[in-house]
Amino acid sequence: MSSIETRPTPSNRQLLIATAVALAVGSLLLVTTVLPAEYGIDPTGLGARMGIFAMSKDAEEPLGASVVPATASENAPTSVPSESTTVVRSETPYRHDTMSLTLAPGEGAEIKASMRTGDAFVFQWQASGGDLAVDMHGERVDAAKDEYTSYWIEPVQREASGSFTAPFEGSHGWYWLNRGTTPVTVALEVSGFQTKLYKP
Repeated sequence: MSSIETRPTPSNRQLLIATAVALAVGSLLLVTTVLPAEYGIDPTGLGARMGIFAMSKDAEEPLGASVVPATASENAPTSVPSESTTVVRSETPYRHDTMSLTLAPGEGAEIKASMRTGDAFVFQWQASGGDLAVDMHGERVDAAKDEYTSYWIEPVQREASGSFTAPFEGSHGWYWLNRGTTPVTVALEVSGFQTKLYKP
């Protein structure tokens, strides 16, 4: 019959020593690792040296806080756009205008928008058919006769859309010339901060 080996029960003193050691190790881990990594509290400075202090910033970033730019190695932008580069405010009321005109063969005509410097609109126009030559251009308020700036010229075009920002105060718009042999109707839609849309 084999005898069963019995181990002596730890004394109270041994239990107290083991508990004290466990508490000391737990406290050390709490102060040097858990607090820096989870709560951003680094009383010893070891969290920053070990690189775990930053973990709390990434994980606990509050809503609305500033975004930390990514590094170049992450193939991400190195800066966050500011309001000055992404938002253009306007004192001109927003409006939506539509207008059309019909051009006989060989006839040309314009539709213009009065605008302040820096104001913008989005546009779309479409011709009912035929071949139109188009010149999108603008004139300053004090421009001399036949003085204008061209932005977009096409020898043959039937439709176009895009956005436009006025580089100066004045009138900005389109001149269409019907190069075909049949009448053509042009329908224009403009939404933005023009003060008015009109036919000169």
